[in-house]
Amino acid sequence: MTRPTSDASSRAPGVLLFVLMGAMAIGPVFNYALGSLSALIVDEYGITEGQYGFILAAVYISAGLTATFLGVLADKLTPRFQIALIFSGIVVAFLVSAMWQSFVVLLAAALIAGITQSFSNPATNRLIAQRTSFAQRGRWMGWKQSGVQMGLLISGLTFPFLGAALGWQTSALIGAAACVPALVIAWLIITKVERDVASRPLPPAPAESAIPCREKLPTAVWLFSLVAFLNAVGTQGVTVYSSLFAVRALDFSLTVAGMIIGVIGVFGILSRIGWGRVAGRMAQPFVLIQIMSLGGVIGLLFLIAAEMFQQGWLMWVGILFHATLPLAANVIINSGTVAAAPAAKVGAASGLVATGMYLGFGAGPLIVGQLVDLTGSFTAGWIAVAVTYVASVVVAIILSRLQKRSK
Repeated sequence: MTRPTSDASSRAPGVLLFVLMGAMAIGPVFNYALGSLSALIVDEYGITEGQYGFILAAVYISAGLTATFLGVLADKLTPRFQIALIFSGIVVAFLVSAMWQSFVVLLAAALIAGITQSFSNPATNRLIAQRTSFAQRGRWMGWKQSGVQMGLLISGLTFPFLGAALGWQTSALIGAAACVPALVIAWLIITKVERDVASRPLPPAPAESAIPCREKLPTAVWLFSLVAFLNAVGTQGVTVYSSLFAVRALDFSLTVAGMIIGVIGVFGILSRIGWGRVAGRMAQPFVLIQIMSLGGVIGLLFLIAAEMFQQGWLMWVGILFHATLPLAANVIINSGTVAAAPAAKVGAASGLVATGMYLGFGAGPLIVGQLVDLTGSFTAGWIAVAVTYVASVVVAIILSRLQKRSK
């Protein structure tokens, strides 16, 4: 189990938390920019809903295929290098996507963004494990993970307007330009933090941190990776297609539909921070995963009813369930992973869990998109997503029993 040193809280300056949140937010700004302009991109590029889902899936599949390897590197590379790679990679992805109005170019940009983002969780989890006390960890994890929803919020509140006025290519150039000052600020902050730590030598590491690198990851970490996969299939399937669902199934305008992403971002931030505080006080957070997954099923029932009865308010209720419950599960999953992993392998464990998460992120849009193409309706996609939430409940129960046996 990972335990920080006794003075860890004094080595966790608040400004570091802003960098961690930024590192989690910067990648989703690209992903959700594509998501908030889904209807525009489908029409502008002349592609189907399924092809659009493939572009988003490429982001997460490339991240998932590289996250385990890069998670191991996160235990070895300097935080400054990793943070710089995360920010600069998204700048490159935006620039590449703006080069030419082509499906292939968008796909290439998606692959770059995915590989870049695969560093986010391992790098930030490692810093939290090293720099925070156990009492701080749940709160910091909640704030850190809320960075993803902040990226979603930024995208949802800006790109629908930019896209409607300027199209995707100009919007992407603006996105790249906006990321550059964020890169510079993050570089300066992480450099200062590293220098402060270097000038104040750390106390001797606890004996358990000397665990050999060959030590296998606990079974719990593999189960957390499975939960991350199942949860991600559901959350990303809903988030990516929520805007397109509003336009195609309920006749919302592009601007209003795009702002759904912003609404998900606002409530996602609040829920992740709130659930992070709750998780920090719980010895067994697995019940929270069960509650969040069941909440996701309820939200999907509202989305199905919205299309069936053509009632927009039912969609908004379903979106609120989605943003406040299953979307916050990542906080619990990452907190549990950091707690379950040996101190010397937090990066590797986080990389494994990130692999499950990103592969789920890739599978969700593919599943929903293909079912929409096949059936002409979103209902089948929402039902498929609900099945993954039910499976998450089952794995969370297994995790709970495993923890009880280990005591």
